[in-house]
Amino acid sequence: MPETGFKYSEEVLQWIWKNLLFDTSKLFTTEGKSITIFDPGTLNVSDGPDFLNAKLMIDKLVWHGAVEMHLKSSGWKQHGHHLNNEYDKVVLHVVVEDFPEKVQTAKLEELHTLNLLPYLPNQLSTFFSGFEQSQKLPCSNNIQFISEGAFLAQIEKAHKEYLEKKGNDFLSFYNPNLIPSKAWKHALILSLFDGFGIAHNREAMQEVGKWFLENIDKSKLTISKEILEFAGFGDSATHLLWNHKGVYPANHPKKRIAQALNIATKIIETSFETFLNTNSIQLWHRWVKESGFEGIGRLKILYATVYLPAIYVLGNLFDFKKISKISAEAWNEYRVPIPKYVLREFDSLKGINRNKFSKKLGSVHQLKAYCHPRRCHECFVLKKVILS
Repeated sequence: MPETGFKYSEEVLQWIWKNLLFDTSKLFTTEGKSITIFDPGTLNVSDGPDFLNAKLMIDKLVWHGAVEMHLKSSGWKQHGHHLNNEYDKVVLHVVVEDFPEKVQTAKLEELHTLNLLPYLPNQLSTFFSGFEQSQKLPCSNNIQFISEGAFLAQIEKAHKEYLEKKGNDFLSFYNPNLIPSKAWKHALILSLFDGFGIAHNREAMQEVGKWFLENIDKSKLTISKEILEFAGFGDSATHLLWNHKGVYPANHPKKRIAQALNIATKIIETSFETFLNTNSIQLWHRWVKESGFEGIGRLKILYATVYLPAIYVLGNLFDFKKISKISAEAWNEYRVPIPKYVLREFDSLKGINRNKFSKKLGSVHQLKAYCHPRRCHECFVLKKVILS
């Protein structure tokens, strides 16, 4: 990353501009012309300038156009913007550099430049001061007070996003070469076996799931025996690699295969039309009860992480919006005990009541999608700190 007084990514800079997380009351270009921001513009996710359709007033003249951002002004030429007519629509060049160089468009028109450094809030610097060194959650060491309301709102956001993510995970098993009804059922079964393999044996369990789909026509007694033989839990050798290290007895692959086989058989025996019924989200509970699996924690989790996303995708694929809506509502309301080792990561956050989110899967997604990859600039917690 270039050496500047701003030690973070251009993505963070864009987030700051988009949300106007800086002192906008007395902005000036590097030449001393006043700037008023009426609209920062819309973040451009395609080629071209970073923000489109911005509305600014520079020295009493209103401008409508694009805004381009770089950590250093030299990025303008390095990226070839001075030769690209797409950037002729830029009306303001935003940098974080005390002595930026002047830049021109392909039409040789000199652009107004704003150095954002002097206008950044102290709270932002305080937060990021130990950001990269922190071994815990980034905000645990760098924010003295965390708004519980902002944190819980972020968990809700992560919870809803997680449904979309699990829906995409389901689609990764969907084979478009099969007829849709068969493709959906097969994807559900592969997702099921994959879920039973978490966290140590996903790949091996997926292979077992594929074997099951190739041998569906065999009798229950035959398939129950042969699937364990295929997996290496009989007299025959197997090419599958099982990780038994750190695996609790209840999570042993042999036990999980039997459970997955039982539910997969229920899926095959259920007509596809039944899944298109608005009561289809209840089928899972019936299967669990009939199989004698009530009380098994993994089944409770898989209902949310596998079955509800599958029904949600089903509604979208076949344009049954009621099914998608019902499954999304069930997802939002569903509560399941989150593993303690996950929740312990939030213990460093002072003033946050764990009981308010300890059964929401959004907490898992929060860690995986925001906290661990350090996507703090997209989190409500940091935004609340900066705006307070």
